[in-house]
Amino acid sequence: MKVLLHVNYYEGAGKFDDLFRIIRMSGADGVELRAKTYYNMDKANYLAMVEELKQRNPDLELAFGYPMHFSSVDEDTQKQEFEEFVEFIDWAKEKCGTKLLNMFTDSLVNPDCEYFDFDKNGSAMADDLLYARHGAGLTNVGKELEKRGMLAALESHNCYIHDTAKSCAKLLLCVKSPAIGINYDHGNIFLNRNGESIDEVFDVLKGKIYYAHLKNMMRSRDFKYYLPTHLDAGHIDTQLVMSKLRNELASGMMAIEYACSGDGVIAAKRDMEYVRFLRSWLGF
Repeated sequence: MKVLLHVNYYEGAGKFDDLFRIIRMSGADGVELRAKTYYNMDKANYLAMVEELKQRNPDLELAFGYPMHFSSVDEDTQKQEFEEFVEFIDWAKEKCGTKLLNMFTDSLVNPDCEYFDFDKNGSAMADDLLYARHGAGLTNVGKELEKRGMLAALESHNCYIHDTAKSCAKLLLCVKSPAIGINYDHGNIFLNRNGESIDEVFDVLKGKIYYAHLKNMMRSRDFKYYLPTHLDAGHIDTQLVMSKLRNELASGMMAIEYACSGDGVIAAKRDMEYVRFLRSWLGF
């Protein structure tokens, strides 16, 4: 199992050399970058920079977060996005050795609710037709990934149709490609009133968790407020999550994530040390 750092440990224009230095010094096996955020660069220069970083670090895994739209844009835009997606995965496989994408579909936010009313957004807004529509789009995505021996994992993320374990499982029933699975992020599910327990997630998504994000959160009892914390703070039982992930992760990878605005350098060191301890404790 390889452990990646999410780019949000040290993210921003001009920070990429130091980000890769942090990866090296913390002992991580790679990084999850963003495919369509270019910071202060244009697309060509961003991709050239990433390619050069890979050349300097050929042993590191490079995964990418990638958004697709199947219901919130018109057909011409969907077609253009799909063509851009195919171009991107060809580039990512050839130049970066990429095996995995962390994928998102259309954002779903109820205009009558706050963004943070997670139980009223995302899958709470979706009917069977929307599941079918997203499933058809993801099937096409998956077939392209299959041709290249790549995988995509839909992140369990609030304000998307794939927010809870149950909604992820329902969406996968509409996807006709084994290249599409789930990126399990309990830090997101934990914040949703409709979210499941860790044990329930693994019951619902058994065999479908291709990738995982590990991060930690505190929340108020009324679900109205939350605070990101260090991975070892214990508010989410990461030991239990990791013990169950050993029988999942078709990609062979997971990522630690730092959803905070503080010192990402020391956080990377601290979180990687914690993950190494847990792996030793759990025997893998």
